[in-house]
Amino acid sequence: MPRDTCGQTASPTVVLRKNSGMPSSHSADFALTAWVDESIVVGRDKTAGTYTMAAAIADPAASQAIGERLRAITVGRAGRLHWANEPTKRRDLITTLIASIDLAAVVVVGAPMLGSKQERARRCCLERLLQELADFGVGDVLMESRSPVPDRRDIRLVDSARAKGLIPGSLVMRFARPLDNPMLWIPDAIAGAVTAATLGEPRWMLALDEILTRHDIVVR
Repeated sequence: MPRDTCGQTASPTVVLRKNSGMPSSHSADFALTAWVDESIVVGRDKTAGTYTMAAAIADPAASQAIGERLRAITVGRAGRLHWANEPTKRRDLITTLIASIDLAAVVVVGAPMLGSKQERARRCCLERLLQELADFGVGDVLMESRSPVPDRRDIRLVDSARAKGLIPGSLVMRFARPLDNPMLWIPDAIAGAVTAATLGEPRWMLALDEILTRHDIVVR
């Protein structure tokens, strides 16, 4: 079995189950898209941090209608939903809406993570997430763009994963910005909900338990 960036070959640890009504992802005439974002808790000294990477998986044909539902609950001048800036009641509203959408969520949580190993943790989580997405039948991955240099690092990781046989050559990664693509607001919220649970507030992660599958990995 090929080994991933963190040298792990173990079966996934599934904490929450997905229960999406989407058609089978393995149907030859049905292609899925995943939108991906992350949330970070930086470890300090002896306190272990976490790197959480989340994907929202849906039929791309439904993305426009989903985006309209998301835009309908935006407030203020920001023009988008952004978990880090949302108060508690708004987070309740956002997770309730996401839980009602026909999608599946896959999350990879990497730990321990000190600040100096943030990019290492990202590589571990992204490579594992790409494997899970490929197994799910995803062919197109849209990542939130950080900037040209780190985006190129992500592309190199995808190329490496293909070369190691961890993902198929047909899996494509692209980049987008949240203001242009409201579907990226969903993994932002999912990753934020999982991070909130890590920090002691599980209510939003539990609100997503019917659609969410979580995998925990060790960052070495």
